[in-house]
Amino acid sequence: MKKIIIIQHCQSEHHINNMSGGWTDTPLTDLGRKQAELLGMRLKKELEENEYVLYSSDLMRANQTADIIGKHLSSKVIVERGLREINTGIAAGKTKEWCSENRNPLKGNKFYIDYQEFEDGETWREFYSRLCDCMERICASEEKDLIIVTHGCALSYIVAWWMKFEPEMLAKAYFSASPGSISILQENIFGQNFLRLLNDTSHLAELK
Repeated sequence: MKKIIIIQHCQSEHHINNMSGGWTDTPLTDLGRKQAELLGMRLKKELEENEYVLYSSDLMRANQTADIIGKHLSSKVIVERGLREINTGIAAGKTKEWCSENRNPLKGNKFYIDYQEFEDGETWREFYSRLCDCMERICASEEKDLIIVTHGCALSYIVAWWMKFEPEMLAKAYFSASPGSISILQENIFGQNFLRLLNDTSHLAELK
């Protein structure tokens, strides 16, 4: 029965310096590194050694989170570009104010799967397709269970992939999580995919 632990990367510089997310490549903050240490300590306590294969997005904030977790688990990090956050095109490296002034116009306030927020970026459909392809490829190549370190929107879409969402279904659902959180996808004895845990941050309690 397959099991996938999804980690949302810990606090990054873009969370506190008014920069956009997406493909803006920023490192962890001091708090983010402390969060990652607590993540690693919890996973080491709960998981058996060599039980999981550890994958990470190649963006710094995810890769640094994974490196710290990997140190605790004595696990090598496999870097996978396909686990990146949505491609924000020309908005990468820009401030939130710049993004507000330069995003492509969207008629109304409803989610649109083929909306491209920024020039040279991905649509939400392309983003979902990329993550689905990436997760299918990883699962096909690994017999062990997985730890995936990724980003907020990517985490939501990995959950949607696990739950077999068609792209149009994304207009009605979103799975929100927090920096440094743990979510768990699992298969039951009937071969059904279920969301066992979403956005568990109990291991970060001492930092609050």
